[in-house]
Amino acid sequence: MRTAVALSLLLASALRAQGTISGVVLDAAGHPIRDADVMILGDKARGRTDSTGRFTISNVDKGFYHVRARRIGFLASEVTTDLSKNGKVELTFELKVRPAILDSVRVVAEGGRCPQRSFVGYYCRKRSASGVFLSDDDLADRGAIELGDIFRDVDGFRIDMVPTPWGAKPRPLATRGARCLNALVNGIPAARTNLLPQYAINVIAVEIYARPNDVPPEFQRFVSLASARQSSSPVGRDSENARCSLVVYWTEY
Repeated sequence: MRTAVALSLLLASALRAQGTISGVVLDAAGHPIRDADVMILGDKARGRTDSTGRFTISNVDKGFYHVRARRIGFLASEVTTDLSKNGKVELTFELKVRPAILDSVRVVAEGGRCPQRSFVGYYCRKRSASGVFLSDDDLADRGAIELGDIFRDVDGFRIDMVPTPWGAKPRPLATRGARCLNALVNGIPAARTNLLPQYAINVIAVEIYARPNDVPPEFQRFVSLASARQSSSPVGRDSENARCSLVVYWTEY
C-alpha cells in the first residue's frame, strides 16, 4: 500500500514538473551574452546562459510566467510567456547596453539640491537623502511585476488589489500623513505626455519618500501638487493642498 502511494506521488510530481523554458540572450547586435541570469519572477527557478547565450530552466509547471533576463552592464529585459500542455517554450531576449555612470564622477549638490531631471540626481540623493532607493536589479530580486509591486514591504505603504479590465492589479496606498501618493516620472509630474510606467520592468530605478518632510528640496513643490496624484486612500485626509508621499520613477537616462 505504501509503495503504491509513493509511486502515485512520484508520478503526480513528474507530471506537474515536466515543463522547460529555454532560449537565448543576445545583445543589440545579435551576439550571445554569456553568464546572463534568467529568472522566473515570483519563483526560485532560474538559469544562466552558456558561451552561446543559451539557457534552460527545467521542472516548471505549466502556466503563465514573467521571465526576466539580466546581466551586469545591460538593461534587464522581460517576457511574458505561456508554458502550455506541450511543456516547452523557447524565448529570445535582447539586452541593451546600460549607459555607464562612473563611480569616479563626483556629484556636487548646489544649495542642498541634486539635479532634478537627470538620472545623476538619483545617485546624488541616494548618498544623502532619506528614502527608499531601488534599482532595476533590486526590483527583479523582489519579483516586482506590476508597478504596484514595487511598494510591497516598503514601510509607509500598503497594497490594495483593484479590479481592472486586465484583472486585479496592485495599487500602492500611503499610510502616513494625508495618505496620498504623488508620482514623478524622470523628475517631473506624471501626465498624458509623461505617462506612468506600465510595469516594473519599465523602471530603471525608483525613489520612494513615505514622509513628505523627507522629500528633497528639488522635489518639495510636488508634494502638494494635486495633479501629480497617483493614488489616495478613501479613508485618508486628502485635499487639494494635502502634503503627500512621493515616488520618483526613472525610466530612461
